[in-house]
Amino acid sequence: MSSPQFRSLFCERYHCPPSEFEDRAFRKCLYWHAKLLAPLIRHFNPDVFRADIIFIRYLGESTGLRDALEDRGNFHHANRSNQSFLRTSCKIRVSGPKATRLAEALFSEARKRKAG
Repeated sequence: MSSPQFRSLFCERYHCPPSEFEDRAFRKCLYWHAKLLAPLIRHFNPDVFRADIIFIRYLGESTGLRDALEDRGNFHHANRSNQSFLRTSCKIRVSGPKATRLAEALFSEARKRKAG
């Protein structure tokens, strides 16, 4: 039996349909100080968050913490490649560590349910 994907676990935990996963996970994983500005910026220039959305998509397909950590590493590399003031200095973006903690919690809960 295969392990559930992060997307399924997230939607189950936060009671959202899969069609809302990307937007909900994006908002959930933003740095706290980015939660007010990011939606406004995203509305006018969604390309600013292209790397974040790609990260969320890949994270959604992960089936374990190892996959999530690999996705986080790729996201870190993308952030280092895109040295914009908003992303690097102001950190108006998704937080890799926050997303990883969320993945760890969701995969841990799934393992406990499966074992119990």
